[in-house]
Amino acid sequence: MKFIRVCICFLCVLVFLGCVYHEISTLTPVGLPRHTSGLYPLEIIWESNSVKVQPKTVKPVVLVGTNTYPMQKLLAADGKWVENRWQTLIPVGPQQNELRYRVKVNWKQSSVGPAPTGNSQITEERILRIND
Repeated sequence: MKFIRVCICFLCVLVFLGCVYHEISTLTPVGLPRHTSGLYPLEIIWESNSVKVQPKTVKPVVLVGTNTYPMQKLLAADGKWVENRWQTLIPVGPQQNELRYRVKVNWKQSSVGPAPTGNSQITEERILRIND
């Protein structure tokens, strides 16, 4: 009987651990027309169902080579922040036809100790093609 209870508790822990997810969805198309300003918008949605995530600590960035570009929350037309959506403008030189980038989301989450612990997630390398 004790063995069955231990097995049930272990399975419950596995189920709860398997249900937490963090996901980065890129909303930027694969290709954009060339802009005279040289700035190109990148936009993401970051979703998490973890109750431990402290929302005010979520800080996504775009990584281009060794450069880091912080993302800002997306502001809707009505002046309210759009939940979980982030954007930034990335400079691309006039001779470049593509931009290779990754998105990294950093956040803090509640922990057992007195201080929250840091965590992060990063995407695979993505390519934005600039069309003339």
